[in-house]
Amino acid sequence: MKKLYLFLMFFLPLTLQAQTLNGMNDAQQLGAMAGLALACNAGNRLDDFQLIASYIIANESATDAARKKAFNQYAEEKLRTYNLQRNMPKMDCKEILDTFYSLPIFGSTVYADGTVKFPDGKILKPKTAQEKAKAQKIAERRAKEPKRNYMTPPRNF
Repeated sequence: MKKLYLFLMFFLPLTLQAQTLNGMNDAQQLGAMAGLALACNAGNRLDDFQLIASYIIANESATDAARKKAFNQYAEEKLRTYNLQRNMPKMDCKEILDTFYSLPIFGSTVYADGTVKFPDGKILKPKTAQEKAKAQKIAERRAKEPKRNYMTPPRNF
């Protein structure tokens, strides 16, 4: 989450003029990141991000009303940053996507039962059947993706 916060501190001032990062809650910060990624065509990684963001928002909300409010804030901020980046791009999409793809949230493991395990060991479980179904689709897609084993070039001593 710290790397996400640092990313948002760097990029959001360039794209968001009316609201400061300090005035944003976690749902709004996640929504802003999703809006930027959507505007830059992040593809399947955006699906992963949105699933994990929904887990974070759902698990941080104490009541159903708070959860609903947080999801609305997420959606509003996502739409706002998407429109800002699309209509008045202040940053190069390549830079945004490079940073987006390197977020530690993508180091998490999505299991077929819908559980998400973060690199720091934190485990979140889905709160709804819809979240569980999304997680299963992502887990299946990730299982089909070829493993990327990059060979190291030989060293000359």
